[in-house]
Amino acid sequence: MKDDRHEQRSEQGDGACVDASRSVTRARSKPSGRLGARRDPTLDEDSTLTSDWSRYRSDLLRCFFRDAAALAARYRVSGEDVAKHAHDLARPRIERGSLLKPVPCVADLAVATACCLGRANAWNELWIFAEPSMTRAALGRLPETLALTWTRRYWTQLERVSREGTGGLVKYDGSRPIRLWIVEALLGTLEEERAQGRLEIHREHLGRPIPLRLVGEQLA
Repeated sequence: MKDDRHEQRSEQGDGACVDASRSVTRARSKPSGRLGARRDPTLDEDSTLTSDWSRYRSDLLRCFFRDAAALAARYRVSGEDVAKHAHDLARPRIERGSLLKPVPCVADLAVATACCLGRANAWNELWIFAEPSMTRAALGRLPETLALTWTRRYWTQLERVSREGTGGLVKYDGSRPIRLWIVEALLGTLEEERAQGRLEIHREHLGRPIPLRLVGEQLA
């Protein structure tokens, strides 16, 4: 299920979607589909900036059926579900008549939509996929025991607000890989708690910090 093309593109750091299949393979003997399948946005030459929601929606659905068919079946998420997720995020830009950018990570957007709809299997597979990177990022700022417990607490909170529609993956727009987005959100939350005094970090407990701008390089 691991894709050689993914490995090559990941090393190049092209910013497209990340292939989560290696993690999912460990959890099941007969994988069925791909979590966060990688696409190169430069392949979609006809996907251009537009302020027309109808055209944008048509391009989005075309990419959805091309890239996320297996995920749609497994997580019981439809093209209309994904389009609604994207529309809710883009509504302010649509109302202003601003240009809408194509979504390079449509499969990841489908995963986020499924999670927000409460699909338990989507949450379980996304946890398998994202947890190692989340833990590594937390270990760069927290002692080991605290990093493990804090990461799990953060994930519980992420799942709750996403299901409630008040935050979390509701805000994921598919502009970058979902694992990178989750790790960036985790580090932002960690720094916010530290700044507000809810999380005490002793310098002597810290490992080598992972700069936020380099998080993408730590996800392979």
